[in-house]
Amino acid sequence: MDYTKKMLNEVLVKIFNTIMFNEEAYLKDNLNQDITIRGVHTLEAIDEANKENDASMGNIASHLMVTAGSLTVLIKKLELKGYIARTQSKQDKRSFNITLTKKGEKVLNIHTKYHQEMIDMITRNLSKKEEENLIDLLSKIKYYFS
Repeated sequence: MDYTKKMLNEVLVKIFNTIMFNEEAYLKDNLNQDITIRGVHTLEAIDEANKENDASMGNIASHLMVTAGSLTVLIKKLELKGYIARTQSKQDKRSFNITLTKKGEKVLNIHTKYHQEMIDMITRNLSKKEEENLIDLLSKIKYYFS
């Protein structure tokens, strides 16, 4: 592997691991609750799906890039812990509407605050042109993973 590719690999892995570690620590310090980072990201996907007016299991699973079976396990845990509520759809008795509870909204607000602080720190000393370049390059990287 040439130097550029080696360094890119190191940087991407380090950024990913650091974000995950810091995010978990932030949530633990600010929530003191029984929810994993996976659970928090599930709440985020549920919120996004509700904003799209499609909080179906399929749409939420798509947001998370997991199978419906994996999502079912996550949903049951979050419901038992009081982070979400499931209600049977009036249109289709086989379907459920999934919404965040106040407890789930609190977690999501703290998670959003972490992301806002992270972005503020990253962009604090960047010029507008550097911000645009960063977005352009990261968008190209994101495209690879899509």
